[in-house]
Parts: sequence; structure tokens; C-alpha cells
Amino acid sequence: DGGRIEFLGSDLTRAAPEVRAWRGLGRAFQIVQPFPEMSVRENLMVGALYGKPGTPLPRARAVVREVLELTGLGSKAEYPAGELSLLEDKRLELARALATQPKLLLLDEVMAGLRPAEAQEAVRLVQKIRASGVSVLFIEHLMPVVRALADRVVVMDYGQVIAEGSYPEVAQNPRVREAYLGRTA
Repeated sequence: DGGRIEFLGSDLTRAAPEVRAWRGLGRAFQIVQPFPEMSVRENLMVGALYGKPGTPLPRARAVVREVLELTGLGSKAEYPAGELSLLEDKRLELARALATQPKLLLLDEVMAGLRPAEAQEAVRLVQKIRASGVSVLFIEHLMPVVRALADRVVVMDYGQVIAEGSYPEVAQNPRVREAYLGRTA
């Protein structure tokens, strides 16, 4: 409930979402909320124009093309967002965040609700995003996803940090095992 958001030397704790985007923070959520009547491309244009004020229209269009290619949504570019599958919705959520051209992408349980094969596909997408030079900070409860993506893991229990380190280190931590599996683990 409390805390501060400091990014690249700026305190963004009370900053409006658009100011955070302008400063280089992108975010995607567990519950996707696209503009359902707009096409996938139009949804991304909102992000491209919103993320960097004063972005010329040709540059925004170029960003959208790049993001469509990166996320594999190119074939769905003209589809209404309201007609996408859950996995495509999740891709669109990531794509909208990427269209803001973030330096750091914050992901809040974006894999929730996906079947294991879909989660693996989403993991590959996040790996591509990281490879493109965007840093990623994520909250996730699916341990295979954490294992596949995290360089460093911080485990919290009731708002308190109980462990941090590599995935193997925290997976073997007795406090982590107790928090996730109960005392009998």
C-alpha cells in the first residue's frame, strides 16, 4: 500500500500514468482492457501517441509496425480487439505497453489464466522483448514462468521481502517453501 516509485532519478510516486509513460515506464496488467471496438492497430496507435507526447504520426505508425512484428500480431492488425482470443488479448496488452516505447516494462501477472502451452508462448514473447533492449520487472505466481524469465527473484509474503537471489536460491529457501506450500512442505 505504501512505498515510492523512483525511476532514472525522478520520483514518480504521485505522477499521473501518462507522466510515467513519458518518463519510460510501460505497464501491462493481468486483466486486459483493450478498446474492443477499435482494431488492434488502432489500440497500438493509442499507446504510440500517448507514450511520447509530440510523436509525429509517421513515427507512431513505424513504432506500431515494429510492435506488431515483435508480438506476432501483424496478421490481426485490422481485427477488432474485442474479437481476440485470451492469448491474443495478452499479446495486445503487452503490445500496447511496448508501443509507448518504454525503457522498463512492468508486468503484473500477465500470464494469469493462460494454459501451460500459452504461458510458454508468452514467455518466449517476453524473452524477445528483453532481447530488444527493454528491461522487464514482473510480478508472477507461475513458478515455471519465473524460472524461465527471472535473472533475480524477490519473494514477498504479506508485503515483506522474505528472500531474494537467483531462482534456484529462492526455490530452496525454507521461508519461501513455507510461504508457498505451507508448514508441512
